[in-house]
Amino acid sequence: MTARRTTRWNSALIAALLTSGIGALVADPTLLLLSIPPVVFAVYSHVPASPATTLELERSCTEPAPSHGQAVEVTVTLKNAGDRTLPNVCLVDGVPPMLSVTDGSARHAAALGPGDKTTFSYTVTAKHGTHRFRPAAVVLEDISGSVAVETNVETETELACRSPVRTATLEQIAHRYAGSTITVDNGHGTVFSTVRSYQPGDPQRTIDWNRYARDRELTTISFRDERSRATLLCLDAREVCYRSDSSDEPHAVFYACTVARELLDTIATANGPVGLAVFGTKQRYITPNTGAHHVETIRQTLNDPKLLPLEPPNRTRPGDTDELPIRPLRTRFGEASILLISPLLDDSPLETARTLRTDGQPVTVISPAVTATRSLGTAVAGLRRDNRLGALRRSNVTVIDWDPETALETAIRAGANR
Repeated sequence: MTARRTTRWNSALIAALLTSGIGALVADPTLLLLSIPPVVFAVYSHVPASPATTLELERSCTEPAPSHGQAVEVTVTLKNAGDRTLPNVCLVDGVPPMLSVTDGSARHAAALGPGDKTTFSYTVTAKHGTHRFRPAAVVLEDISGSVAVETNVETETELACRSPVRTATLEQIAHRYAGSTITVDNGHGTVFSTVRSYQPGDPQRTIDWNRYARDRELTTISFRDERSRATLLCLDAREVCYRSDSSDEPHAVFYACTVARELLDTIATANGPVGLAVFGTKQRYITPNTGAHHVETIRQTLNDPKLLPLEPPNRTRPGDTDELPIRPLRTRFGEASILLISPLLDDSPLETARTLRTDGQPVTVISPAVTATRSLGTAVAGLRRDNRLGALRRSNVTVIDWDPETALETAIRAGANR
C-alpha cells in the first residue's frame, strides 16, 4: 500500500497567491476577498486524511472450467469492511495476461459507505491453459481528492481451460510417437526369458524344481525385467517463441506449457517415468522418474514465473546464440524418448530433432501453431513453419501439428493417421 498526494489543488493555490498578490499590489480589497476561497481549499487539501483501506474482494466466474473459445462472465464484488466512508474508489481487476476482455470493462468506480458493496461484471474469452487472476488494483481518494492510496486486493480465482489427452491415446504417444519401447535386463526380473544348466551359486528360487522332479536335471530359469522407456518433455521457451497470432492471443510458450501439463498428467496416470528439460532464458533439467512427489516437482517447475515468465523476456544481445542445446539431450537423457514442444519459428528445433533422429534417438515434435495469414509477414512465417514441418516428416520424425482452436487429443489422433 502506498499513499501519495495529488496535484488537484495546486492550481487553486497558484490562483490564490496570484489573486492576493495582485490585490495587495493594486490595493484592491475585492481581489483579496476573492483569494480567500482558493486558499481555504488549498489548505484543506493538505490536512492529513488518508482514506481507510479495509477492503474485501469476491470474484466469481459463470464457468470455472470452460472450453476453448467459450465466453465466461466474471463478476467482481468489492466491500468496504471498514468504519469510514470511501468517497472515491477506483478498481482495475487483475485479468489474466493471456485472456482478453471481450465485453464490458474490468475497470470500475464507486463511493462506498461502511459495510457497502459494489458489483460489476465483464466477459472474457477462454483459451487453452490454466489462467490465474492477479490481484485487483485499487486507488482510494479522500473527499478532497488530494490524497490517493494505492493498494492491491487479492482473492484466488482461476479458469482451467483443459485439453486433456485421454488414456486411450497414451499408447499412441508412448509407443508410436515417443518411441517408448521395452528395455530388457536379463536377471531376476518378472518375465520368463531363458533356461540354462544349473551353475553353483545360482539362487534356489531360480531353479526349475518341476523339471528336476520330472527329469532329475537341475536347470536355472533366467528372468527379464521389462521397463517402459522414460519420456522427456523438452520445452522450447526461447525468446523467439514468444509469438502469437495477434496481440489478444496467448503466445506459443504459454501453449507449449499447456501441452506439457496435459502430457505430464497423461504419463503420470500411466505411472510412466517422465522428466523435463526447459530451454529459455534459463535452463532446467529434471531427470525422468516416477512418483507423485516427482510429478508435482515438474508441475511446479512448469508454473515457475521466473523460469517460464508470461511476459516476453528481454531480447538477446547481438551476437548471443539462441540455439537449442543438443549435448544434454544426448548425454543426460540418452535412453529417454523425447517429446520436443516447439512452435518451430526458426531452424534450431528442426536441426535438433533431425540430429537426434539420425543418432537413433526416439523423438517427436509437438508444435503449437501460432502463425496466421493476417499480414504478409505472418503469412511468410507460416509458410516457413510449414516447410519445417515437411522437412521433419521427410526425416522420419513424427510431428503433431496442433492448432489451438482444436483439442490437443484431436491433433494427436490426426498425427497418428498421417
